[in-house]
Amino acid sequence: MNILGIHGGTTIQQHDACAALMIDGRLVCCVEEERLIRVKSATGILPIYSITACLKEGGLDIRDIDLIAMPGETYEDIQERTREWLIHHFGFAPPIETVNHQSAHLASAFYQSDYESAMCLSYDAYGDGISGALATATMRDGIEVIETLPATNSLGVYYAAMTSFLGFKPGEDEYKVMGLAPYGEPDIDMSFFCRPSAEGYISDDMYFRDRRNATQYEPHYSQLLVDKIGAPRRKGEPITQHYKNVAASTQAALERSAVSLVEYLHRRSGQSALCLAGGVALNCSVNRILAKLPFIEKFFVQPAASDRGLALGCALYATAQNGIDIAAIDHVFFGPSHAEDEIEKAIELSGFKARALDDPALEAADLVAAGKIIAWYQGRSEYGPRALGHRSILADPGLPGMKDEINKRVKFREEFRPFAPSVIEEEFKTLFDLSAPSPYMTIACDVQQGWGEKIPATTHVNNTARVQTVNKAVDPLYHALISNLYGKTGRPAILNTSFNIRGQPIVETPLEAISTFAGNGIDALVLGPYLLEK
Repeated sequence: MNILGIHGGTTIQQHDACAALMIDGRLVCCVEEERLIRVKSATGILPIYSITACLKEGGLDIRDIDLIAMPGETYEDIQERTREWLIHHFGFAPPIETVNHQSAHLASAFYQSDYESAMCLSYDAYGDGISGALATATMRDGIEVIETLPATNSLGVYYAAMTSFLGFKPGEDEYKVMGLAPYGEPDIDMSFFCRPSAEGYISDDMYFRDRRNATQYEPHYSQLLVDKIGAPRRKGEPITQHYKNVAASTQAALERSAVSLVEYLHRRSGQSALCLAGGVALNCSVNRILAKLPFIEKFFVQPAASDRGLALGCALYATAQNGIDIAAIDHVFFGPSHAEDEIEKAIELSGFKARALDDPALEAADLVAAGKIIAWYQGRSEYGPRALGHRSILADPGLPGMKDEINKRVKFREEFRPFAPSVIEEEFKTLFDLSAPSPYMTIACDVQQGWGEKIPATTHVNNTARVQTVNKAVDPLYHALISNLYGKTGRPAILNTSFNIRGQPIVETPLEAISTFAGNGIDALVLGPYLLEK
């Protein structure tokens, strides 16, 4: 059975348009629209190009699709509108079913976890009229929602309001608040806005604006919040210690509330495995705390936990509902394919001189060990917000000034923003306080004693890191690169950040890779089997 999951564009503020294709229970393609149209978040845009990419990867025509699954079950006209635009763009509309937004999130986490049973939590701003869902799930019986969270009591909206208050873009820049928080002290009591309760948490909607029709450029906080904690930070103003403390206090209140919610879910479900999705689940500092709760034995966070993962969740949900076994999904490299001849044509068009490499992983390690910043473009792209070794910018984490250098001359972004380490799976416990592999960069953890000084470029100010563990069987080329670097530096890790610059999506095509490489301070680009240098 060919099932296409889609999401995006049915309202002007709907973001992260995407598509995912399942064929007989096997994931074939998953890609976000932003990667293909080069508009970050693809807000208000239909997933036309991502659908086209999925069909191409599957060798299918739209008429070969047996079912389209999409979020939006509370939208009365969504099926008819979707049918109309599919016919307009593709000439045909397969049968369409809607899935609750939060159910799609739950499915995206549970079915990719490959757990036999688990408690599942989705929490975000809101979708289909609710801000989250608590559930239990088994592979045999599927997902059973035991409670939903109203849109008026939303951890995602709370954090978005505080993101807006701090002068960042809500719905997109929440990770900046998380990164800024360790530079401050949580000395502001935010319990008036967000606090734990016996049934999870309370987020008081008096302090945020109704954002259902608000753009990212309008304030998402109410005057009552200003009356409580003072003036918001204006765009372009310095980030003073006060605003750092606001960020720290915001994060602390979120952490307390999330812990309380998971404890409540555990009491309701009795389960010891936890699967997370929804935009709040991308807060890796919260995940660090949740993973260490004494009753949590297994912990999985959907790598595309935000609305980027809704198409996949819908496809997985519909696959399970149709009684089809779901094949294990043990990586995220399901983007479009780009053949070697496309790479060669892009190099020729760019005018760069390129050298063919016998061993890209070895030559890349040589460059990184020599202090170079390199771009690494290999195979199919990752879905989700993190670069995980196929569309990455890489450097030596052992160089103390490397974080500042990349932020300044490569990424063009705020100096407080941290970078993540990729570590070969065989050595992760030596460097990091992790109990299990973490392949998707979804959990922050403490850096082991003595290693913070050895990998300063990927150790945050609070001695934590958002780690990616690299499995040799899953990604042998990237594993080989890090292993080669280990032999040269004595550090089994590499600095890994997404191959893009501030405000742009991660590169998708070979030509975009060359263009981005040419426009900033990256020293070299390993593009498939070719090396380009400046």
